Amino acid sequence: MSCLIDKKLNAASEDYLKAVYHFSQKSEFVRSADIAAFLGVTKPSVHHAMEVLQEAGLVIKPLYGEISLTEEGHRFAEVVVCKHNLLKKLLISLQVDEETAEQDACRMEHIVSDETLSHLLYHFRGGQC
Repeated sequence: MSCLIDKKLNAASEDYLKAVYHFSQKSEFVRSADIAAFLGVTKPSVHHAMEVLQEAGLVIKPLYGEISLTEEGHRFAEVVVCKHNLLKKLLISLQVDEETAEQDACRMEHIVSDETLSHLLYHFRGGQC
């Protein structure tokens, strides 16, 4: 499937990447302070996470500069968001209340395999992210 990415990140790194993606939908550049407030973490935690994501080739973070996604980072974040949205949709279709579905999808998105994602995509969207 063309929308899947080979890189593996831990759950926390994926959450930081999703936060950058979230803010990048509003502006090309993202501030560390915005990510820290959004995730409820410290700026040093964001700094460390951005170093990890930059080493993985997913973000660009100049020293004292604003953060931006690389093309690969944008694609990877879209896959994580896709997983989240599909899982939430699945849980809601099973009559799970929306708040619980949101929380559970946040936890589940990190462990769903590419094969399962492929089947979820086929079931809910005809195979498209």
